[in-house]
Amino acid sequence: MNKSFFDPTPQPQRPPRWADRLLSWLTPTDLLEELQGDLHEQFAQRVDQVGSWRARWWYGLEALKVIRPYYLRRRVASLANRQKDFFPKRPAATRPNFTPEHFSPPLINPDMIRSYFTIAWRNLWKNKLFSLVNILSLSLSMAVGVILFTGLKATFDTDHFHPELNQIVRVLTQETKEGQQTKWATAPLPLANQMKSVSFVEKTVKVRLAGKHNLQTDKGDVPIDIKFSEPSFFDVFGFQLLSGNAQSLTNNPTTLFLTEKTAERIFGSTNVLGHPVQFENLGYYTVGGIIQDPPLETHLPIEAMLSISSAEMLEKKGAISSISQDWGGFKSSAIYVRLKSEGNLEQLNATLQNYNRKLDKSNLQFLAQPIEDITPGKIDIKNNSNAGTSWEDVKTQLFIILSLTLLAAFNYISLALARAFSRAQEVGVRKTIGATRGQVIGQFLIESTLIALFALLFTVPCVTILAHYIPDMDDVTFSWDIPLLLGLITYAVITGLVAGAFPSWLLSAFQPLQVLRKMKNIKLFRVVAIYKALIVVQFSVTTMFMILVVIVADYDRKNNAIISSTVPSNVLTLDLKGEKYQNLQNEISQLSQVETTLATNWYYEPIKMGKDSVTLNDKTLEINYVSIDPRTIQTESIRLLAGQNFPENMPQGTEQYVLVNEAAAKLLESKSQTLVGQTLLLDSASVQVIGIIPNEIIGQQLPLLYRYLPNEITTLTIKIKPNTEMEATKAIQSVWKDHFPQKTANLYNLKEYRYSGEISGEMEIFGGCALIVMIIAALGILGIASYSVETRTKELGIRKILGANNIKLVWIVTKSFGILILIAGLIGVPAGLFCGDLLRKEMGSYLDLGLINISIAFGLVAIVGLLTVLSQTIRAGQIEPVKVLKAE
Repeated sequence: MNKSFFDPTPQPQRPPRWADRLLSWLTPTDLLEELQGDLHEQFAQRVDQVGSWRARWWYGLEALKVIRPYYLRRRVASLANRQKDFFPKRPAATRPNFTPEHFSPPLINPDMIRSYFTIAWRNLWKNKLFSLVNILSLSLSMAVGVILFTGLKATFDTDHFHPELNQIVRVLTQETKEGQQTKWATAPLPLANQMKSVSFVEKTVKVRLAGKHNLQTDKGDVPIDIKFSEPSFFDVFGFQLLSGNAQSLTNNPTTLFLTEKTAERIFGSTNVLGHPVQFENLGYYTVGGIIQDPPLETHLPIEAMLSISSAEMLEKKGAISSISQDWGGFKSSAIYVRLKSEGNLEQLNATLQNYNRKLDKSNLQFLAQPIEDITPGKIDIKNNSNAGTSWEDVKTQLFIILSLTLLAAFNYISLALARAFSRAQEVGVRKTIGATRGQVIGQFLIESTLIALFALLFTVPCVTILAHYIPDMDDVTFSWDIPLLLGLITYAVITGLVAGAFPSWLLSAFQPLQVLRKMKNIKLFRVVAIYKALIVVQFSVTTMFMILVVIVADYDRKNNAIISSTVPSNVLTLDLKGEKYQNLQNEISQLSQVETTLATNWYYEPIKMGKDSVTLNDKTLEINYVSIDPRTIQTESIRLLAGQNFPENMPQGTEQYVLVNEAAAKLLESKSQTLVGQTLLLDSASVQVIGIIPNEIIGQQLPLLYRYLPNEITTLTIKIKPNTEMEATKAIQSVWKDHFPQKTANLYNLKEYRYSGEISGEMEIFGGCALIVMIIAALGILGIASYSVETRTKELGIRKILGANNIKLVWIVTKSFGILILIAGLIGVPAGLFCGDLLRKEMGSYLDLGLINISIAFGLVAIVGLLTVLSQTIRAGQIEPVKVLKAE
């Protein structure tokens, strides 16, 4: 029977030939049959389940997965054995670990990595001191990096607590004025009413930015930032009400919402519903709700909120500017929109073009900005103060993080090299038994990474605690989520890899024969001069900062001594809040507890200053001035350098005379004594210089004019009888309330209020910088000193045999570092004097740059540096020549 041309019997499917050939070529013979049989069986099952094409694809993938790198090595070795008879015999390779008879396991191997971590942990535990120093060194440099990371995280987390964030936009105003375009983060309030009719707009929110207003309390005024808004604010944004009803903003114009933090600051509790409060110039309100503090940063920070209807009522009273219906008043109001979908953004931008406005001197156009794009801030948008860090600042912070990583790496390298000799034999033994250079590098990199991770574990809790004491960090809020943790871990790993890269590369280059015979003869690091130069730079910077610390500390000490001996403890200051004070002053003067009252903006130093243009003999300067009571000079027994005091009966309507201090006199006239009697031009009015008084003995010594301008007086200075402060305070507050019942009396003890004895801001900045730089410099010189002792043990052993005593040996090793510190002083002292001179121009001539302060500053740096060096070089005196020279 003839066969048909078509056989309907299905032919069995076969795996891809290339995969079978690859298996047969690479897989050992004793494993091939079993592996190939299992794969064929699995292939047949997959043909029935997913089809021929996908089964063939899976078969090829599985074939590649079962092949191991050492199969390939064995194949290469086998080929080498076959052809060895065709080539002349050569000397043994320098890498005995890679031969046909011996195979090193791959670098990326779970067992090997586990071994790396085990050995790394043992080495760290064995050398606790060096491990601790390395961890502290890295953690110090990483601390600033972690602070910057958390700041960046807070910036990128800003506003991410709002629901449906991608549908919320802010309306920007683009103002064109005289051909110049300016973008504003604000928009006119009338625009919001017109946008409510747009079909794809779900909700609109009007926010009026009122700025700071004084909330009056029994303890004085508390400035509170107020915003006016409407109930839709809580529908669009993620701010939550802990108590109260958002609709009360519409129903009751006297309702006030406070945030948790604000309520705690004012009342000490958040349970204050129904509590009445009074804002200066705004009136009385009742706390109707508490707003929960946001979990993350926001570009729209809230302290207190009033209703838009309340703002309209205040506009009618003239208490605030009228912008509710003014298209030109867009700089103090904002508009937000929630769209029905994210895709409506382009439609909104097109629709906003229909609302362009032409004003008298400018044209307004409107743009929509997604709320996610607000942070990081854009420097080209005005009125955007709470938008967070700009992109330029983000780049700067990333550069600082990179610099700190390199700085941390420098100290780690110096300490790692100091221990190189103790690790050299370990490297030699490892290479002898077959370790590759890559495996040795991996071992050292894992050690450095472990140290960096330990440093991170030490740094994060410390930064979390110290953040409460760092300016502007206490209020930073961010979320401890997986991206932040991964970022910090990645930062630590990169720091560890960068720090360990050079030591691992250098140590892994040791040849076993050299290491195991005469390690002391190996020159490990021939460019130690570079490290010494870096030490000089570090100690120079440390000396410069220490000079600034010492002179500022001396200035603060002297200033506090002057304050203690000059400013009486029985002087009170009363803020006049712009009110007329003559009747108030007369009545306070009659109180039994009061000795004298002065209406003055100056009391041994300026309380409030102004600035004016002063012209003398065609010479025009901008000079600060203060308004004082004519009796101030006589009452405080201030002795004039030249001329006389103001006359007793000074006219209040016109200004005739002016006093100047010594600094202003020198600025105006080369011979200050000739200035008395000359006429100055002030505010287009001629006044006569009647006298010259000494420079201020407290605070900065600025050029000052002393004028009698009753309308500019802002403060009453009240000297009371000793031990009557409580009674006098109550009596003065009572008199104030009689005259100005709508305002709270801000009455303070001058010495306690202005001179609390706290550390100055300059001292905190310079002291912190000096401490960090000194620690880093000390850790850097510690490693080099230890390395120096290790490399010179043979020399020191010979010297000891020839009769050198222990002190002589220590001096031989230490003196070179003393010279480095002296060189650093020669560079750092002039730099400190230069910076100190710049600082003296700001703080006054009392900043002492004398020899004593300079010597103290450099002496402190030198002592710390030498003690650090001695902690290592003192081992030179303990060297035993027999042990050192026994291999020679």
